[in-house]
Amino acid sequence: MGNSHPFQSWCYLLYTYVSEALVSGSWLQCGPHVEFLLRIFQTLALLEVIHAVLGLVRSSPFTTAVQISSRLFVVWGVLYLLPEVKKQSIGVPLILIAWCLAEIIRYIFYALNICNISSSPITWLRYSSFLLLYPIGITGELVLMCGAVQALKGTDKYSFAMPNMLNCSFDYRLSILAIMALYVPGKNTNISNLTTSKSLGAPKLYMYMLSQRRKVFKTKMQ
Repeated sequence: MGNSHPFQSWCYLLYTYVSEALVSGSWLQCGPHVEFLLRIFQTLALLEVIHAVLGLVRSSPFTTAVQISSRLFVVWGVLYLLPEVKKQSIGVPLILIAWCLAEIIRYIFYALNICNISSSPITWLRYSSFLLLYPIGITGELVLMCGAVQALKGTDKYSFAMPNMLNCSFDYRLSILAIMALYVPGKNTNISNLTTSKSLGAPKLYMYMLSQRRKVFKTKMQ
């Protein structure tokens, strides 16, 4: 039951988005209902970090936190705070389709594992679909963040300068650019030196998933 609810939620979100897109004739934007569902479902994913920390699941707390934090920033820090960004942006279908498919596959895999059911096709999808879906999702995130940077250009929206009671300054536009920098692969990023790689964020997570894929398929071949 624990995995059926998230599975149904992401299926419903994908169905709702596709249905609205077919009716409106535009895939480059999402309606208020779709965006609301996305915010709710993605925010609830914070529970997965807690589960990983407590050892309730075998997922890495670090990789889980990295993936969820980047998505939450896009959902709340970009789409919610800067609604104009999601209008006619290719980033919208990229994140919605990639995220939904990734979560649907993941929860099917978890549900089968709980029931002690082994399915080679589902296992293959679980450890191979990210090869395509992850870059698609990352591209969508970067497209939307680029839109946010452009929308904030020449404004001080969500920023503040000194002097103030906090005695500090904050530039939201520069903060987004700094977050985008985490998506850039670092020096010598590869599976063999994953723990010492200078890469952060998305590249390191992708390398981790590649290493997990190699371990799973190597075990199955033995």
